Amino acid sequence: MTAYQARPVYIADAAVLNAAGEQLLDLHGHAPEAKPLPFDQRHQAHPVKVPRLPGDLFDRKIQRSVEAQGLRLLHCAARLAPALRALELPSERVALTAAIPEVDAPSPCWDAVEAIQREPDRLLPQLFANTPPLHALTLLNSTVMAYVAEALQCNGPMGAYCSQANAGVDALIEAVMQIAENKADAALVVSSSPNLTPALYLRDGDPASGPVRGEGAAALLLTAAPAPGARQMTVRVAGLARGYVADETRAEAVAAQVLAKVLKAERLAPSDVDMLLIAEHDELLAGLLGQPEKRRQSSQGITGDLGASSMLTDIAYALGSPGGGEACRPRYVLAMNRSKGGHFAAVLLATAEMRAEV
Repeated sequence: MTAYQARPVYIADAAVLNAAGEQLLDLHGHAPEAKPLPFDQRHQAHPVKVPRLPGDLFDRKIQRSVEAQGLRLLHCAARLAPALRALELPSERVALTAAIPEVDAPSPCWDAVEAIQREPDRLLPQLFANTPPLHALTLLNSTVMAYVAEALQCNGPMGAYCSQANAGVDALIEAVMQIAENKADAALVVSSSPNLTPALYLRDGDPASGPVRGEGAAALLLTAAPAPGARQMTVRVAGLARGYVADETRAEAVAAQVLAKVLKAERLAPSDVDMLLIAEHDELLAGLLGQPEKRRQSSQGITGDLGASSMLTDIAYALGSPGGGEACRPRYVLAMNRSKGGHFAAVLLATAEMRAEV
């Protein structure tokens, strides 16, 4: 028996911000039109406007000092503040985990790169003239975590991760375990995508070789008991698994191990899963799961690839599924993804009505 079977963990609420909108149902609407990248008109992406933080939770100086990806994360966290307050828990029993991309400056250093290319003999002068001051690099894990912890009174265990696409599941696993091991009674899990900057594409390769990217954020509120009436569909975290492979030839074998592990706690086969959340372009996972295409879904077609925020956004997508009454709701939802770096992640969700059967 896993720790989160002995003490179940539920998803009480969720918040999202992406090109589709700010409501969970927006993830099931029409996909917005991708826009050309301002620094490369040949390729497109799904950017979002920088959100305005609520003044009753955050000092206005934070709006000016934190870069866009941090503001997106804080915006989603703020939207879960009422649901967290309604739990009426001591602040030391509320955990906080985050999936945060690497630090980027508010204005990227692409200007410096281009200036150096124009005048390579003036490397240092061009670098200093076109690089933002160091104090602009304010999106540090500790900074953003401190802002959320202070505003929402999360004084329990904390942890932040910035390991690209798999950071979301790392943050989720940590939060689930804090509740399952009785170190917290609730946990806030927050995440943000990286900013759409030249540095992102230089690091990850040609935009044409991968999915369309997007900007956004997502947050989940986890609890040790389902919140009465909080959501139309109360969801329990039923399984968690992750894996890593350095050799691409072993990718399918490692993915199969991750899949078997995430289904093991509920003693399920892939055919028992009602909703599969995997990226449309991932042929390896699609072949491994071997399910009808109509049952494979993903939020990425609406939001673009959100990197560290992809997994939490997919979970929010499942929570916001319109359904068609109790009989049409998915009993089990499996979200699975993998990163270019070889990281695999899987999350199994079950509706709360299934508790008596497992």
